[in-house]
Order: sequence, then structure tokens, then C-alpha cells
Amino acid sequence: MQNQFLCYSSVGNDDSRKSRKDRALKRDRGLFTAHCWTAIVLSAVTNALGGRPLEDYDFSLRFPAAISRFASYADVAAEGGAQAASEWSSSTNPASAAWPKPDTTPKFRTSLSPQFSAVGFGSGNRLYVTAQAATIDAGRWGVFLPAVAQVTSNHEQQRDGLGFRFDAQYYQLQWGKLITPTWTVGANANVTSSYTRFDIGGFRVGRSRSEAYDLRLGLVHQVLPKLRVGLVIDYGVTPSRTTAVLFNPATFTFDTQRTTDTAHQVLVRTGIVWRYADGCDLYLDYQGGVFTDATGTLQVHRFPIGIEHSLIKNILFLRAGALIDTRGNVAFTSGFGLSFSERASLDAAYQYDMLPEIRREFGVAQNFV
Repeated sequence: MQNQFLCYSSVGNDDSRKSRKDRALKRDRGLFTAHCWTAIVLSAVTNALGGRPLEDYDFSLRFPAAISRFASYADVAAEGGAQAASEWSSSTNPASAAWPKPDTTPKFRTSLSPQFSAVGFGSGNRLYVTAQAATIDAGRWGVFLPAVAQVTSNHEQQRDGLGFRFDAQYYQLQWGKLITPTWTVGANANVTSSYTRFDIGGFRVGRSRSEAYDLRLGLVHQVLPKLRVGLVIDYGVTPSRTTAVLFNPATFTFDTQRTTDTAHQVLVRTGIVWRYADGCDLYLDYQGGVFTDATGTLQVHRFPIGIEHSLIKNILFLRAGALIDTRGNVAFTSGFGLSFSERASLDAAYQYDMLPEIRREFGVAQNFV
């Protein structure tokens, strides 16, 4: 009887192993098929929405379009900018800050987060961004996130020979609230004051001052235990004043020309987050944008994707991502998160070619966050 039992037990184990292998094979085939269909759909969307080359649009349109890709928080930057359904306050979705955190996450009523980013271009131009943010949990009133940021640049020639300098100040007030166990909503109001200067050999040939006023609304919803979705709608208006010095061949003198304009932008971002294991998330977003001013209208369609994998539980996280747009531009990102204690952590990220809209003037961008 004992030998007979062992024999039957062995057959049962073989059948069980075979069954598991069959299920794994079917799962892998399913994933492969899904990836193939995703590639086909992205290819079709790229061909349909590609639009005119970026070089055909004025710098006044391409520059804000490039800035709309920027992420000042390293966790978001490392994940290709995918963030619409994030549960963290680093997301541009104002509803994310109010999302209930996992039980393993320390609960603090107030937290502070300084950030620093350095963007280097192939032309030698540099942008430096420092930001300071506070997250304040006000209980039933929601979560507030005031923040400020400063942007400066070095003085270096662009690829076309013009000297370039840029400075900006950014201020925001953000609010988010948990309205049900599976829904959060939020709003963000911000203003940016900026100054841009162009020169030839130190002689100023153009300058522009502007104030950008922006309103952003967002929501996050838990669809399934391991799946969240998010939506962000953003509208901005930017009045500007530009002074240009132009050579008049009729009088052999330089004339000063002053113009005013008002630019508008609308951005829509939607995304999902799938938690495939404890502390491990896969992010996928779509971002569409329309930028318009007196020179024309620029449309962009982008697909950020990112992954965060917990290498050492609650201590070390590895991140990677990419951003693909419908004009065939692909940016690559990577980074990590390191938790020193319940009260302190460090995030770092690297991005390659994240700003193709201004590649003509500055070359390939490399971002360190």
C-alpha cells in the first residue's frame, strides 16, 4: 500500500507540474500577443497623429511644449514621466497627494521635499531647477501642497549662434481630498514669471517677459485591487511682451520692435498603474497637448511608460522608463529610490533626449534630477 501510494503521489505531482507549465506557457503567449498588439496600435497612432515636423513650428510654441515634459521629482522623472494614476504627491495629478498610503508607509502630517535638477544640452547650454515643496495633511479639509521653484540658465550660444539666457520663478498651491475609499480629487493653481534673452556677442537682440497662469484638475480611482486609473486636465494662459532689435537695411540702423501676444495651452493626461507585486508598479500614460499663439498651433501626443521595482523591501527601489511621441521621438529614463529611515529618503533620476522640441536650438538634452 505504501509503494502504491508513493506511485500515485508521483503521478499527481507530475500532472501538477505539467499543468503549471501549461498555464505559464499560455500566460507568456498572452503577454507576447498583448505586446504585439500594443506595438501595432502605437505604430498606427504614430502614423495617424504624427503631424508636421517640430522644426516647422516657432520656438515660442516648441519651448512650452518641451517644458510640459519636465518632471522636477526624481521618482516621476525616472519612470518616463508616467504619473497620472500615481499615489504619491510627486505626481502632477493634484488628486494623487490625497491617495491613502500603504500601511507600511510612515504617516506624517507634514513633510518637506527639496528637489534639484540640472539639464545639459549638446550646445553647452544648461538649465538649473531648484524646488521646495511641503505636503500638509489637514484632515477632513484634505491635503495641501504649496511649492515654489527657481529656474536659471548659464549664458551660452545656441546651435544657431545666438546667446541664450532664461530665468523663471514658479509658485503653486495644490489641494487634494479623498472623497470615498476609492476616489480622490484635486486642484492645482500655479503661476510662472519668466524672462528670456537672446544676444549676439553680448549685444542684446531680443528679450521676452511673460506670466503663465495655470489651472489643473485631477482625479484618481481604484478600479481593481491592483489597478488604478487617473485623469488630469490642464489649462494655461500666458501673456507676454517681446522686444526685438532688427537691422534696417534702408537706413543702416537698428530698429526696436515691440510686440505683445497671449499664448494658450491645454493638456490632457490619462493613465493606469498596475501593481504586479508588493512595492512594484507598472505605469502607462497618454498625454495630449495643444499649444497656440500668434505664430500658429502645435499639437503633441505622448506615451510615457515606467516601472518601479522593489529590490529591498521598503529600502531600495529601481526605476526605468521611456517616453514615445507620435513624431518618432523616444526618450529613455532610469533611477532609484533609497530610504534611509522613516523620515528621510533620496531619489535620483537620469533622462536622455527628453526635450526633442528644442533639439534644433540646443541639441540632445540630458537631465539629472
